[in-house]
Amino acid sequence: MSVSSPTSSTVARLARLLLDCALRHWPEETRPWGLALAAEIDEATSAFETVRWSLGGMMFFARAVLSGAWTWLKLPAGGSLPGGATGPSILPKRSRMFTAGTLVVAVLLLFLPAGREAMRMVRASWQGFQQSNSDVRAQKELAARAEKKKDASTLAFVALGTSDPKRAAALTERAVALDPELIWVYAAKCHGPNHDPPREQWLARLQLADPGNAVPYLLAADALDPLRIRPPYQHGILKDAELEVVESDSKWMGLMERAYGPPRYDGYFQKHYQLTRTVWNRERNLSPVVVLSGLRSHAIPNLLSLRFFAHVRIHKAQKARAAGDLSRAERLLGEVDALGTRMSDGSEVKIEKLIGMAISRSADKELADFYSNTGNAEDARRAALRVEQIDERARSMRPGHDPATRAQAQGFQWEGMLVQGFGTLGVIAGFAALVGILLLELWPWRIRNAKTIWRRALCCLTDYAPATLLVASAAFLMSFLPFQHAFAEYRSFELRAG
Repeated sequence: MSVSSPTSSTVARLARLLLDCALRHWPEETRPWGLALAAEIDEATSAFETVRWSLGGMMFFARAVLSGAWTWLKLPAGGSLPGGATGPSILPKRSRMFTAGTLVVAVLLLFLPAGREAMRMVRASWQGFQQSNSDVRAQKELAARAEKKKDASTLAFVALGTSDPKRAAALTERAVALDPELIWVYAAKCHGPNHDPPREQWLARLQLADPGNAVPYLLAADALDPLRIRPPYQHGILKDAELEVVESDSKWMGLMERAYGPPRYDGYFQKHYQLTRTVWNRERNLSPVVVLSGLRSHAIPNLLSLRFFAHVRIHKAQKARAAGDLSRAERLLGEVDALGTRMSDGSEVKIEKLIGMAISRSADKELADFYSNTGNAEDARRAALRVEQIDERARSMRPGHDPATRAQAQGFQWEGMLVQGFGTLGVIAGFAALVGILLLELWPWRIRNAKTIWRRALCCLTDYAPATLLVASAAFLMSFLPFQHAFAEYRSFELRAG
């Protein structure tokens, strides 16, 4: 109906128009009261009375709407308010209010800091721990903020974690320019020629800045094409002629020889670890994939070349021994053993430790044979004992050797399966709840005549899927707690060499 206008006041006309609009949307159960209000407004004799009556009607309309909404929330999904058209005979058991409350609590649990971190971690595991588009955007935003603040450490962190070689090179140069102490980043990002183009100027500057470290020389040797070295070594062919071909490469041999001189072997992993820990403590919302991607790609010297050169040196020692130059043979073998020891003691990376022990073992085994043939029984005994010690140390580093470590690893594996399982259950339950509620609410009449079994299935989804999502979300967070504690320990743990 329309409301007539007894006065020409603009305010009065607007008041009548407002009440007329409310009347069109008035709840059915109290609609007669609205019609009565609309009829009474025509009796108003002044604009003031018209406005006052209209405002009173709007307040009554608001109460009616709120009362209707409360009644509607107490009905199950797909149910109709009293006075409306007859709804379907089969409806869910739970009210809309219970369903909405359950879903809201489940969503709030997932959006807690621990929930967001857990979701990021599970999503990353489903993607094979590869950086997603959101991870790349987070890195770019972090680099932009760091550039504005001239934060060299954060720029270095992003450089180490990005997979774009050009961007990584630019960020690395900027970080080192701001803080020369970060020059070690040159080594951490200097992969061999099969990955990024070798940057000789980086390594030359690093050799000058850290002359007592063998790693810059080893990385410089890796920048040369090592493909001519790998095929014979991979097939176990170590013939004299092939070793002599490698020895004829003066540039590669010179760099490897220089690596035997410095007193330290430091792959800068500890510095990288400390940098990552510092930035993650500042940027707690970073995805674990972003945080750990740099550590995963930390460059280390070509371990195959290291072992191969150790064999080259042992070969030289054997030739010196055959020629009667026993002092030179002993010196060469001692240098190989010393490099292996520095490598196994100075590195924080397990594979480097093992390669270092393998190099030392080869040298000590040759030394034991050398001393036996020269009649030095005491030195031969010490060399043989060192071989046994290296073997025992290598066995202790094998996966599963320590029962406590093995039990801890199995525990984390089981907890990881729980996190994945509850996360999957939560996704399925959330999708099922969404399907059931939308079909019942948006298309109630279209599915009114559906088969009873399908109707009952939708009602079951609406009744139980939200509660399942809530339980799965709570269990998801609880099962993620050990990993959250592990991340917290990582942020606070001081990595030590050896």
